[in-house]
Amino acid sequence: MNFEQIRARAESECNYLNDEGCAVVRVGASADHPALVDVLNRFQQDIDKCGIKDKVIAAGSSGLYDLEPLVSIEKPGKPAILYRNVTPEAASKLVNDYLSGDNPGSEFALCSIGGDKIEGIPDSSEIPVFELQNRIALRNCGCINPENINEYILRGHGYGGLSRVLQIDRAEAIGELEKSGLRGRGGGGYPAAEKWKICHDTEAGEKYIICNAVDADPQARTARLLMEGDPHSVLEGVLIGAYAVGAGRAFICINSGYKTAIKRLQKALEQMRGCGLLGENILDSNFKCDIEIKEIEASLVSGEETALIRSLENRQAMPYLRTAYPAVSGLEGKPTLINNVETMSHVSAIFQNSAAWYSGIGTEQSRGTKIITFSGNVAHRYTVEIPFGTTLRTIVADIGGGTLDGKNIKAVHFGGPTGCYLAGDSMDISIDYETLSEAGGIMGSGTLEVYDSDTCAVEMARDVMSYLQEQSCGKCVFCREGTYQMLDILNDIAENRGKPEDLDMLLELAEGMKIGSICGLGRTAPLPVLSSIELFRGDYEAHIKEKKCPKK
Repeated sequence: MNFEQIRARAESECNYLNDEGCAVVRVGASADHPALVDVLNRFQQDIDKCGIKDKVIAAGSSGLYDLEPLVSIEKPGKPAILYRNVTPEAASKLVNDYLSGDNPGSEFALCSIGGDKIEGIPDSSEIPVFELQNRIALRNCGCINPENINEYILRGHGYGGLSRVLQIDRAEAIGELEKSGLRGRGGGGYPAAEKWKICHDTEAGEKYIICNAVDADPQARTARLLMEGDPHSVLEGVLIGAYAVGAGRAFICINSGYKTAIKRLQKALEQMRGCGLLGENILDSNFKCDIEIKEIEASLVSGEETALIRSLENRQAMPYLRTAYPAVSGLEGKPTLINNVETMSHVSAIFQNSAAWYSGIGTEQSRGTKIITFSGNVAHRYTVEIPFGTTLRTIVADIGGGTLDGKNIKAVHFGGPTGCYLAGDSMDISIDYETLSEAGGIMGSGTLEVYDSDTCAVEMARDVMSYLQEQSCGKCVFCREGTYQMLDILNDIAENRGKPEDLDMLLELAEGMKIGSICGLGRTAPLPVLSSIELFRGDYEAHIKEKKCPKK
């Protein structure tokens, strides 16, 4: 089938989207939300009782976990209304009052989206978590049924990007990606087009694509959110990448614990095969590609490319010194393009829209958006997507709501376990690759942990180093022994056994690890300790000199 035939079939199978007599109810929540099934069932039961033909759809999570179940009701000719924390009882009332009548239920409503303003209900533009986001990778999360390929096709020209790219040559496709300015979202921010070009230019009989869908950072939710809520945006990006570099096989490496995400990914692949989007002659072209799912045990080191390749080769997930980039010699010694789920979802959006559209978002050197997940002492534990160039203050205070208990912010730990601490009085820093690098930090996984003013910096650093020491694969001496020794010293300081020379030893160990470690984990593991000493040396000195925690 060609793209026009696939889209026509999708329209015929999803006629409820254009039926002027049918309202659409979307219930969005994480798959494991305890109220999800009951709310879905109550909507359907009461709709059936009322004899109306409205459609109830189980959407994935939008990442606004505090507001779930988050229900969207779209009545023909009216703006969509979002309802927060919907219970089965609220669902019954909405069916009786709004779907059967015309009372929008303002007591349950969060906001309206688009169209005319509804009295008593704020517009989404008045709510920071909606107004300050620019959802590109997460564009469909919470908005479509992730188990229905037709909804993906009909919303935002799904698979239209693949259709477009198959009509141009591979070099032109990579050139389009280069114009967009997309940088890989795996953490380092390497220009995506450069990696693609290296793989494209390497001559080989067979090439591979690996999409990393493992949330190596335990605080991250990016891979799970995308794989549960919108797998096709990632899969379309994978196929575009495979075409551009000339690969015939692709692998989705996913956390083995993400059971719902795996199930939805499997269903998505089945639906793609049914539409002729996998295998031979994709979209009536000469392009052929297959995608396989590989379950991976999540660990911090599994996010490193060479360690991920070893996992696929059924070896222990350990990084190794590169004699060549994986794009030249990767899986089984073949050229292998590796990008993560966030990158691939950006890829499909770029080709569905245009490089010019994408390059107009973000900053001059950091184009587009970044997914960020909140944790720690923050009012709202969301996963959001913000344009590069947004300040930390805007993200934490306006979107995250500040600290849960209203206390002052002492520090923010940005970029995952190996990211640096940023002081609470540095909240006007811009979140982009260059600014973070100048501040001594990394983009990393994009996780953001908030600490209030009652937190001790020594304990902050010790907790992180304890995790990093546990996650070190142990292959190289600098990381294995460096994390062990750092943790040992931090334990002594935290328990008031520290000595003045311990601070110099921590700095010396950090420099050795940054220079001598094989992979990025070991080289960046000292960052939390270094930044905490630089920002909060007084906390360390209180433990060492006064033999007491400064916050107790």
